[in-house]
Amino acid sequence: MNKAYQTMREFWLDVNNLQHKKEVPQLGKEKICVAGVEMAAADEKEETKRILIVASSLGNASLYFENNSPSGLGGMTGGAASGPIREKALRMMRAASMAGDELQEVIAMPAEAVEGTVTLFAVTAEGKLRAAKLLEADVRKEDHSLYEFFAYSQQLLGAFRTEQEAAAAPAKTAVSAAETSSKTAVPSDTASALPSEETETE
Repeated sequence: MNKAYQTMREFWLDVNNLQHKKEVPQLGKEKICVAGVEMAAADEKEETKRILIVASSLGNASLYFENNSPSGLGGMTGGAASGPIREKALRMMRAASMAGDELQEVIAMPAEAVEGTVTLFAVTAEGKLRAAKLLEADVRKEDHSLYEFFAYSQQLLGAFRTEQEAAAAPAKTAVSAAETSSKTAVPSDTASALPSEETETE
């Protein structure tokens, strides 16, 4: 396991990291404070990499994934304010809190990364770890008892991707505009007579 990824993984699995925050909601009979899913996928080099999607009952969430960068880690955080990430994070947390005995108490999260499997997990206010390792194909079936938990984790992943694409859009637009300008250059004497355009950003 990549060291940088392992560090962030261990941070979220240690519920004590929430203790400095006041009034952390404790959900369900198990008093869950953190929940998420760990998956695995092959990269362009056919190497298996881990992906961690995790949230707290406060509505904040993070996405981490192993990659081939110098640090070996990529990721995003969000959900501190209102918005799709917070909404999906809280929905996933509620689904996890209703999982009940479907998530068994374990000593540690499975370390092996196997494509086609997912580990759904939750951390209780008492610091207990509960988890279930499943075939992804099974938990994607609507009649599976943990389907809702997994489905919201994937919606949370989608919200992160949407936010990332939205953040990248202005840069892509600027590059595209620059390329268009260089291809259809206007003589300097004509350019000075063209009306200027004002762009508003939200």
